[in-house]
Amino acid sequence: ASYYTYNDSWTVSASSISNLVESMTEMLNTVSLGISAIAAISLLVGGIGVMNMMYISVSERTQEIGIRLAVGASPGDILLQFLLEAVMLTVTGGLLGFGLGWLIGTAISPFLPQKIHAVVTFRSFLMAFGVSSAVGVIFGILPARQAADKNLIDILR
Repeated sequence: ASYYTYNDSWTVSASSISNLVESMTEMLNTVSLGISAIAAISLLVGGIGVMNMMYISVSERTQEIGIRLAVGASPGDILLQFLLEAVMLTVTGGLLGFGLGWLIGTAISPFLPQKIHAVVTFRSFLMAFGVSSAVGVIFGILPARQAADKNLIDILR
């Protein structure tokens, strides 16, 4: 007890549960922000990959585009074809990723010491489906527009 009596730098403080909850909430918000930033960067990289694949698909299928234009397809039909292809690609990847995440979460949760359970809701499924669809539309629109803007005369040469 004499250590505390002769030590001028020793202080006593008290904190309430509300202060602890507030600091934990602040810390969890920071972690959530970091995870969100990583997810945004991952979506950007994945979207660029989808755009690259669609550009390659457009360049390799120039003859198909020419034939479709020659038999009466409108540029809007070509745009819709390639845009739907991009959306199907990203939705398939999104659903596979969602299913794999759910499977891994369910498989790991019994072995965690706090018995944390993986909870999958219909809302989280819709969110995964919506985000993957949006990535397909956003990153597929430029290659689809390039395919739709191809000139039939240039293709047939």
